[in-house]
Amino acid sequence: MLGNLFKRATLVGAAALTAVTLGLPATAVAQDQPRYAMVVRVLGNTAFELARIGAQEAADELGVELIFTGPTENTAEGQVSLINSLIAQRVDAIMISANDATALTPALNRARQRGIAVVTWDQDTEAAARSLHIASATNELIALGPARIALELAGGEGDIGVISGPANSTTQNLWVEELIRLTEEEEEFQGLTVVEVAYGDERSDKAYTEALGLVSEHDDLEVIVAYSSIAIAAASQMVRDNDLIGDIQVTGLGFPTEMVDHVESGATPAFAIWNMIDVGYTTVQATHDLIAEEVSGAEGDTITASRMGDIMVGADGIAVMGELFVYDATNVAEAADIINSVSE
Repeated sequence: MLGNLFKRATLVGAAALTAVTLGLPATAVAQDQPRYAMVVRVLGNTAFELARIGAQEAADELGVELIFTGPTENTAEGQVSLINSLIAQRVDAIMISANDATALTPALNRARQRGIAVVTWDQDTEAAARSLHIASATNELIALGPARIALELAGGEGDIGVISGPANSTTQNLWVEELIRLTEEEEEFQGLTVVEVAYGDERSDKAYTEALGLVSEHDDLEVIVAYSSIAIAAASQMVRDNDLIGDIQVTGLGFPTEMVDHVESGATPAFAIWNMIDVGYTTVQATHDLIAEEVSGAEGDTITASRMGDIMVGADGIAVMGELFVYDATNVAEAADIINSVSE
């Protein structure tokens, strides 16, 4: 699947380059072509640029114009301004990764009152402000990906330490709590023991120090699980700096561009993350089904998402794509190359 994904991404990029060379818009469109606006939380983020690749792929398949936009700063105010502008432009759909769960509601409700379809992805709003939410994974699935890798790395049993982000992060706390529940309640994971949960506060230096502390305090520690892309890179670097490769293994949530060296060094044999290209692709496909009235966002609806297959809509209009994607030495370098090409 990964290799095919990269081939698709390359073709999409080549098509856009050809259009630019000819002096045309990246997507040459007829005036009556439906227009879907994808609003990201902030411009310049690699994850959102990957989502753009998948969204453009779906838009090309469906014959719609994709407008990709977002604020230059990660604020709700910036997104509200863009929503109001898109309402004035009379776009057919707004697909938004929300900076704030409640602050966008009045603007999105104005859009819906004017007949604009509203779909959220990546980060949700209040359910009343949109028809569908495309979730890359549930909190349970996000916790499960690194848990399964840790179980394999530990050989089925052993002590593991956890590094999360800020101690007050509701989402990351849910991931950690689910990991602990798995080790206490699910037979498959009961060989693992969570000996300590540390907090890196999304700072590389603090996460590094916390990882070193876990190793110092727990003689039998086998695996560090980091539920933060900053923490997993910092913990991996700590293992490398202290010649602990083979003694302590690191896994968790990370991005290929930040992890390729750590994977190749052996500090992090494998890690997981959601596939943002597929998130963008699925969001456009779901939006198209919504506008075509093939789905309404009701529980039990089925989104027909082409190469992603059928995706069931659950409670509160939430459609979950599935389990996280696992990267290891067989695919991480190729993934990093694709992401770097998008960032350039």
